[in-house]
Amino acid sequence: MKAVDSPVLRRGLDPEKTTGLILAGMGGPDGPDSVKPFLTNLFRDPAVLPMPAPIARAVGAWLVHRRASEVRERYGALGFGGGSPQVESTRAQSAEMARLLGERGFAVLPSVAMRYWHPFAEEAVEALLREGAGQFVVIPTYPQYASATTGTVFASLTRAMARLAPAATVHRIDDWHLLPGYVEALAARAEQAVRRLAEAGSPPEECALLYSAHSLPERFIRAGDPYLSQTRATVARVHDSLKRRLADAGDWFETMPGGGREMLAFQSEVGPVRWIGPSLIEETRRLGEAGCGSLAVVPVSFACEHIETLMELDVELAEEAAEAGIRDFVRTPALGMDPGWLQSMADLVEERLFASRGARRAADPGRTAHA
Repeated sequence: MKAVDSPVLRRGLDPEKTTGLILAGMGGPDGPDSVKPFLTNLFRDPAVLPMPAPIARAVGAWLVHRRASEVRERYGALGFGGGSPQVESTRAQSAEMARLLGERGFAVLPSVAMRYWHPFAEEAVEALLREGAGQFVVIPTYPQYASATTGTVFASLTRAMARLAPAATVHRIDDWHLLPGYVEALAARAEQAVRRLAEAGSPPEECALLYSAHSLPERFIRAGDPYLSQTRATVARVHDSLKRRLADAGDWFETMPGGGREMLAFQSEVGPVRWIGPSLIEETRRLGEAGCGSLAVVPVSFACEHIETLMELDVELAEEAAEAGIRDFVRTPALGMDPGWLQSMADLVEERLFASRGARRAADPGRTAHA
């Protein structure tokens, strides 16, 4: 369930003030030595282990002990010096959003804040204040809102703002699961993957398209978390766009499993609790058993490449697919530096948050407003 706004979170930004733009996410270790403290911070978060504190500490310590070596090996296999590429990719995205807003006449300073490893929220806020930021906008790297992801990131930033900049105007974008540039970026990637399968000459009934999203324990959904409904809405909107893009493919696409009607599965389940499903691995095995020889997977949860795409999909799921008899496995890229997505996000910030100037621009028939 979405958290109640803190008093420091106020609507509207002054277009004449310098704005600190914070792209915020979970983060990742920056090398082998930071894997264990990263996991320690992760499992100390009550949003991740919602149980009484003494039990959570014990369970968290056990999980770190049990998983640290394996996780260190997985990060080592990525090829980024034993760490995650997530922070540097997010820095580049924030810098480009700031540049795009700068072209529109706004003074914007880019930054990133991560929940479980450097740069933490307080580091980001302190740096922006030193550079002259007088107000802030926070954008999560998660398109869909979940209290265990976006919610805990916002909570850490709220605490940092309350301590370091209690009088500053701060605006957050809770989710962007239907942002036009995001939807079209995913649809374009899916179109490219499907056309590749079609051009290979395989019968449509032996191909499949599967959307993938990060899973979430069912208890969050039962408590009112909008993540599942927002994820389904994202996939429905992307698939509608994809159908228009593939109108010339006619019956081939409609016949392909996942073509006439979208299919969504979930990844990254950890621990002995009930997670929302169906499981991506189980769906991949099912498709292989049903005769699927070519599979395109479109991840919808990830703004940039990191361990859950580069390892979990490209290596581990690809191996599962091969074992299931799927000869051709395609995974579409994360958003990265996609220009349409970045432009659309800059539009959203301008038109929703810089209200006075954005309203005039939104009224310009030559521009498209994004709500």
